[in-house]
Amino acid sequence: MLLQEDDYIVYVGTYGSEQDNTIRVLRLDPIARSLKQLEGVQGIENPSYLTVNQSQEALYAISEVKEGKVTLYEIDKPTYHLQEGNSQRGEAVEGPCYITLDEAEDYLFIVNYGGGSLSVYELASDHTIGQLLDQQTYSVGSRPHTIVQIPGTSNFVVTDLGLDRIYLYKLINGKLMIINEIATTPGSGPRHAAVLADHKKVYIVNEFNSQLSVYSYDSSFSSMELVQKINTIDKPIGLKNYGADVHIAYGKSFLYTSNRGHDSISVFQIDEEGLLIYVDNVSSEGNWPRNFVITPDEKFLLIANERTNSIVLMEIGADGLPIYSGEKYTIPAPVCLKTF
Repeated sequence: MLLQEDDYIVYVGTYGSEQDNTIRVLRLDPIARSLKQLEGVQGIENPSYLTVNQSQEALYAISEVKEGKVTLYEIDKPTYHLQEGNSQRGEAVEGPCYITLDEAEDYLFIVNYGGGSLSVYELASDHTIGQLLDQQTYSVGSRPHTIVQIPGTSNFVVTDLGLDRIYLYKLINGKLMIINEIATTPGSGPRHAAVLADHKKVYIVNEFNSQLSVYSYDSSFSSMELVQKINTIDKPIGLKNYGADVHIAYGKSFLYTSNRGHDSISVFQIDEEGLLIYVDNVSSEGNWPRNFVITPDEKFLLIANERTNSIVLMEIGADGLPIYSGEKYTIPAPVCLKTF
């Protein structure tokens, strides 16, 4: 399929068996407001999180099972065919839930929710996954969920949903050196995080209390101060809700979170101090929005509704509110989206 200049590429991770096409590559046509499949890959069970390098030459996927693995897929443009490369297994990839690269794309980070640990792998110049350089192992009951880099620095934030902790690290030669450990609200379950470096703010969506926690840091990054707690739902809903994902539209100064249970996207405006102002909740047009993504030009927002087997396309209005486009792409159990 010939791509047009304005088309987007969407990489999708799903839950499914090795016999299923659990990784998909889709084309998003912004004119037709439509999604079409370019590629499907079998051979990996439950690739629940993906990361793609900026040149779109390499995709890395975790297999979210007890004895997990991480696998490289080489991206053959312009067809976007995925060719399986090397994999790593073992104790360093145990029940993984999250994977990401550092800014320089020298290292691969894997967060092991099931194993209560965090692993760092070296990456070769040909994108292959090299040796294990570091593994951070946490206390009993730990459920680490994400790691994010403070842009332009070697500092990182790790959330621990099980222990209600945030860990601050500095990366030195592939090894994570602990800077500080911060206790969060008991029972809140810090899950995913987004960073706004211009305001030195970290925004963490909590899984269990339907709140966002906003932290401020300074240039020393020796600690973080909780400066705001704000509800993701403006009124009681009478059912359990689980916060999931968080992303920022930097050019528009809006922040979004997804709610599983309420099945919505929460919309917040970011003020001149980096604090949040609640705007509205918008239906996710499906059930269990585990993950979502904003296109690079901030015109569209795509939602992975895990339990209704759909990716929903939203257009982001000038007021920051996502508006349902009418496009609902059917796909089994989508749980991770990346777009370029």
